[in-house]
Amino acid sequence: IDIIKFLIPERYHIGLKVVPIVLIGELFFGIYFNLSLWYKLTDQTKWGAYMSLIGFAVTLLINILFIPVVGYMACAWATFFANLIMMLLSYYMGQKNYPIPYDLRSAALFFVLAAVLFAGMLLSYRYVGSIWARLSISTILIAFYAWMVVKKELPLHQLPVIGRHFKK
Repeated sequence: IDIIKFLIPERYHIGLKVVPIVLIGELFFGIYFNLSLWYKLTDQTKWGAYMSLIGFAVTLLINILFIPVVGYMACAWATFFANLIMMLLSYYMGQKNYPIPYDLRSAALFFVLAAVLFAGMLLSYRYVGSIWARLSISTILIAFYAWMVVKKELPLHQLPVIGRHFKK
């Protein structure tokens, strides 16, 4: 987000605090979208409408209750929670109607790792004064996350060109 500040006028900087919340909410929506295949494959598309209505109701309720209290941040949290609930509901209903053995342990590991590294970034924003030091810390943490994903999930040794440079 520090880099984005260089690209936009200063009057928009105050609104950047919604970006991480909305991005995680949209990540949940992307996962929901992938999990939603079950009701299409089982010809139960009515569940798509039900889940959309639930997401709408959560969004509306959070906005009505919290915009007067916390302002536009309520909209970001509404996106976060509506998409989270739709994702969890789709997973639960999908496992009942079209079970798929997802590797939840690995997904949870990466989610927790991302949350811990994000907390590290937030701490650096709070306690490190230099923007260049903060950017360096953030870059190192993101590179560490990418390295962990590649190490655990991508078998680089099996790739034809670069595979010979990596061991199992």
